[in-house]
Amino acid sequence: MKILAFDTSNQPLTVSLAEDNNVLRVFSTNEARNHSIQLLPAIQETIAAQNWTLADIDRIIVAQGPGSFTGLRIGATVAKVLADTLKIDLVGVSSLAILAQQVTAPGLIVPLFNARNDNVFAGVYHHGKNVLADAHQPIAHLFNWLQTYDEPIIFLGDTDVFATHMTETFGAQAHILTPNESLPNGQGIVSLGMQATPVSSIADFNPQYLRKTQAELNWLAAHPGEDHPENYVFEV
Repeated sequence: MKILAFDTSNQPLTVSLAEDNNVLRVFSTNEARNHSIQLLPAIQETIAAQNWTLADIDRIIVAQGPGSFTGLRIGATVAKVLADTLKIDLVGVSSLAILAQQVTAPGLIVPLFNARNDNVFAGVYHHGKNVLADAHQPIAHLFNWLQTYDEPIIFLGDTDVFATHMTETFGAQAHILTPNESLPNGQGIVSLGMQATPVSSIADFNPQYLRKTQAELNWLAAHPGEDHPENYVFEV
């Protein structure tokens, strides 16, 4: 099975080509650019460099969230258009699980993204299992949960903002990877996407933001009492 996988969930952009679980080629950049301009050329150049065409692709794998609202919308839109046009499988995987998949050290693996105002998008993974569901939550809530465990804790992702707090709270128990050490390497998204079941309806595929967008919050402020609760754990 020939795979095209891409992650636009945050500032880094990663495009991977794989055959089954064997990653053959990876394009990656961490420059602050516009993914709406950069993604399609990156896909085209990576496929051409592998001497493939779009017609060779059997499955599209995309980072479904959480992360940047704009980045997620770009990735999901391109993935849906390609999968629908080519009539091939579409799979979405957690952006946090992609990072956790890259860590082989024992202990609790905690990928996190800065959601501002002392909030994070984060999940906790242990032996490949998501033991604390991916969520938008205060960093204090995450730390309180982690303090009930005495295993090593590996933090990765947007750790620079919280590194001092991590060290003060967990001391030698915390192993902190820098943002550069946490960059998606192309293998995590492929491995997860190979294990996942393709979506049953491409048209209904959407990003998993894990919190309400500002537009939703503005609408709810103007329409009190008309909320339909979803899986939002904490508000900003």
